[in-house]
Amino acid sequence: MTAPRNVLMIVADQFRADVLQGALAAHVPTPNLDALAAESLRYENHHTVVVPCGPSRASLLTGLYAMTHGSVHNGAPLPRHFPTLATELRKLGHEPLLFGYTDTQPDPTGLAPRDPARMSYTGAAPGFVEVQEMREEAWAWLAHLRGKGYDVPDAGAPDFDRLYRPTGGIPGAPALYRAEDSDTAFLTDRTLAELDVRKARPWAALITYIRPHPPYVAPAPYHDMIDPEGLPAAAKAFDHPFFDAFHSAPSQAGMFWGFDGDQTALHKAEIARTRATYLGLVAELDHHIGRLLSWLDNTGQRENTLVVFTADHGEMLGDLGLWGKQTPFRQVSHIPLMIRAPGQAPGLIRRPTRSIDLVPTLLARLGGASRMMDGGDLAVAPRRPAAMVELELGDLSGRGRFETFTNRPAQECRAVVYEQDQWRYVHFTCGFAPMLFDVANDPACAVNLIADHPERARSMMQALLEHRITQASPAPYRLAGQ
Repeated sequence: MTAPRNVLMIVADQFRADVLQGALAAHVPTPNLDALAAESLRYENHHTVVVPCGPSRASLLTGLYAMTHGSVHNGAPLPRHFPTLATELRKLGHEPLLFGYTDTQPDPTGLAPRDPARMSYTGAAPGFVEVQEMREEAWAWLAHLRGKGYDVPDAGAPDFDRLYRPTGGIPGAPALYRAEDSDTAFLTDRTLAELDVRKARPWAALITYIRPHPPYVAPAPYHDMIDPEGLPAAAKAFDHPFFDAFHSAPSQAGMFWGFDGDQTALHKAEIARTRATYLGLVAELDHHIGRLLSWLDNTGQRENTLVVFTADHGEMLGDLGLWGKQTPFRQVSHIPLMIRAPGQAPGLIRRPTRSIDLVPTLLARLGGASRMMDGGDLAVAPRRPAAMVELELGDLSGRGRFETFTNRPAQECRAVVYEQDQWRYVHFTCGFAPMLFDVANDPACAVNLIADHPERARSMMQALLEHRITQASPAPYRLAGQ
């Protein structure tokens, strides 16, 4: 296979896999992603190896488990000695262009205590050129909106959340900005403009869209494109202390305008409306991804550009009575992955694959190597395919809801997930009983089978332990043979 001239990697934030293939797919129009999937190698059972945003992107871009790179919370630094997709692309002669953000807290080594780089975890991972920022501060987008005449707050102002206030303050109403001025539209506009003047020579671009991440407000016509009443109901929770701990304090208060973080108080209509707004943001994102793909076609670059679409993690979206991504359930770890490459036939890969496998795969396609990475080339099937997902339930402050509920320190408030052979095992370190799910028949993880299948649970626990042991510090062994 000929190495591609260009690389276009698109990462969505908080994008569930079943939006494209699953229970929600029939309820949201995604013609452009569907067309890309039909032309790609699509990985049906792909998982992030860690949540939330910062850790998941650290693993995605380094090919390392969180237990290796150590950036296990938003705001936990990523040590700069680890190679990233960007640093490895540079070795191959590519300048890695970033449009958006990587949610990277920089390594503080050598930085003064008051250096502004230490004040935000939404910076760029080592090696990237931040061509167009789209951090949480949203400076450039705010300037764009203000230049268009919108009344928007300053970045970092106490009333910054009014940027996401729907018309009339009514949840479900359209955003204050028009669709052509949304954050998704703005980032796409800037990406196309910057790439177009660079197309005479090879380029490599990472585009990271914040949508469909909350706040859940969408511009017209996407705000009411999806009928809330036609959506499948969210899966119901079962009895387990995890849910008691999760709901012991408010969370996701910025999910939509006026929400106070009490997830247990959301009524049926609010849940359906919020799910519909999420899917509306997916439809908007699909439209703009279509613009990127059309630009490749119209400029004659389709046949020499490797295209990737994936996500950092998923979203509970009300399933099991939960919102957000700080959970051990499949709605959070199961994410899309499709790769369209020059000379590559489309196809479907059904075995479990991991986010840490993507960078080694891209480097192999480009003629590089993936030294010091936990992941491997997706073209090589492992002996026992499985996905392991790490989860910090504690807070970076050490005083979060799980620490308070369990009366344990943060380092004991953790969970790890192991999914293999259509079974999903969840192990907690905070005293909670483990969970077991038959995901082939219960992808929503709504029925905990731990009491019905004790032997299966024991075998899964043993497989998880062996995986953790064999995956610990693999780099010296890989380097020894190179």
